[in-house]
Amino acid sequence: MDQVVHLGLLLIGAALVNNIILVRFIGLCPFFGVSTKIETSIGMSLAVTFVMTLASAISWIVFKFLLVPFKLDGFLYIITFILVIASLVQLVEIVLRKTSPSLYKAMGIYLPLITTNCAVLAAATESVKPGFFKMAIAYNYSFIEAVVYSLGIALGFGFIIITFAAIRERLELAPVPEILKGTPIAFITAALFSFAFIGFSGLFGL
Repeated sequence: MDQVVHLGLLLIGAALVNNIILVRFIGLCPFFGVSTKIETSIGMSLAVTFVMTLASAISWIVFKFLLVPFKLDGFLYIITFILVIASLVQLVEIVLRKTSPSLYKAMGIYLPLITTNCAVLAAATESVKPGFFKMAIAYNYSFIEAVVYSLGIALGFGFIIITFAAIRERLELAPVPEILKGTPIAFITAALFSFAFIGFSGLFGL
């Protein structure tokens, strides 16, 4: 029971308390680039969730059972993790191109950019490499914790980008001053959104 509670708090903490976008400001490129339409935001969220969770699981296994035993964890882990992420992104691209060409075109360059999305790399690396990205907490998760942590980050990423897309669609109909239309009002809205999430700081001691 304690393990279930721990994993639940870990999931909530990764998704809300330490939200990858609004609290830690990682992965802002797709956040602003894809959040113009809800449909593309949902597609990006699903793709990132799949890639991030699976990449973290595979990276954890590779790190613990391949890089560490051969003492390659000090300098080869980033290249290895990027190769894992790139392979999964290629898989997502192939599936989307076959099943939903319209969504594939709508996501445009931001789909292959998942390969270099620092949010995906951060989730994979923080699960196994203590102190990465200069975090205050030195993470050293078990396999289950790593998967739950990465899933929480992905869910938080998806929730924010979809919600932000809904807000931006409403802003298109709002009487926004001409000088603030488009990117300026998007940045202002994101800043206010971020202030709201600061309220989660310290929740459950996370």
